[in-house]
Amino acid sequence: MKIIWTNQALDGFKNIHSQHFSVNETKEYKKERIHAKISLLGTSIPANQTGWEGTYKIIIDRYIVYYSVSNDRTICYIEYFKHSRQKR
Repeated sequence: MKIIWTNQALDGFKNIHSQHFSVNETKEYKKERIHAKISLLGTSIPANQTGWEGTYKIIIDRYIVYYSVSNDRTICYIEYFKHSRQKR
């Protein structure tokens, strides 16, 4: 499945920091974890929240990821990405 990040979701990476790794290393690690989890879970966890109809939600390392999948299930769109303590 091809994964496409929206600009809004990519903005969520501005808030990711690690005291042990560089900013780029941290971003790549998070992207890999998100891709792996979405590939594993697919569309098994709908968001079930007002305004997020037709999307799915997963939590990875205290980060919340909202995503949708194309009708033919070949493309996944990462729509929103934030830390669980961050307000929307």
